[in-house]
Amino acid sequence: MLYTIENEMLICTIESKGAEIRSLINKTTGEEYIWQIKDSIWGSSSPVLFPAIGKIKEDRILYNGKAYAMSKHGIIRNNDKLTFEKFAESSCTFTLTSSEVTLKQYPFLFTFIIEYTLIDERLLMTYKVENLDTVPMQFACGGHTAYACPLSEEVSLSDYVIEFAKPLNLEANVLAASGLLSDHKRKISSNKGILPLSDTLFDDDALVFANIACDSVRLRKKSDTKGIVVSFKDYPHLALWSKPSADFVCIEPWLGLPDREDESIDLTKKTSYKTIEPGAEFSIAIETEIEY
Repeated sequence: MLYTIENEMLICTIESKGAEIRSLINKTTGEEYIWQIKDSIWGSSSPVLFPAIGKIKEDRILYNGKAYAMSKHGIIRNNDKLTFEKFAESSCTFTLTSSEVTLKQYPFLFTFIIEYTLIDERLLMTYKVENLDTVPMQFACGGHTAYACPLSEEVSLSDYVIEFAKPLNLEANVLAASGLLSDHKRKISSNKGILPLSDTLFDDDALVFANIACDSVRLRKKSDTKGIVVSFKDYPHLALWSKPSADFVCIEPWLGLPDREDESIDLTKKTSYKTIEPGAEFSIAIETEIEY
């Protein structure tokens, strides 16, 4: 089911299944900023990643000697058991609380909330995690939003750039054919913090920048100075991804990383994961600003 929030400037539509953003529109111009799904290319638009990110080694995790089946990106994506609540015209939440079903996949009692709020020209997506268990809880979380890069006979993907908040020496962790992180790294050419997009940039899958020294990027046409700014304070990692020649780019702030090829499947040994104590709460946000 689709739900809508709006303010004076923006209207945002979210699919209850998986709490995925389906649309973010400028009410004045009618411009759409979220990629519109084409199943022949990719069947998602903005998966919510929790409690895992990317490929899970052996498609399972181990906790206290017991194995739990865990699919790529975790248990929120495509989940139709989230409950919806609307607090105002411009704000809503989707909540998943642990159950017999989740305990077969993930060994903790928890509440996970995705809150969407429109403030002026910004969309704020906040993840809230509460450990309801009696033991420390390990998890990863992150975003995977596909931002539209409208293409035409006159416009190609190479007309767009990702602008980092400051110049960086970009080195991406390489995903192996298995989908797991390898030990290899790939230098990514950029100029004064500007990364040009192209039809071939993602031929080898996502660019994963671990421990990146910035907390915002701008997606824009190279001929423009304004575009979409994605801010991700307190997220240590960033991934960029698209399908070759597709008309979108995913900007993915991550708290946690996909499993490495030499990763232990023991949940307590995943060094990139966050741990919160029993009864503790944690929140982290991703902000999308539409520049005018």
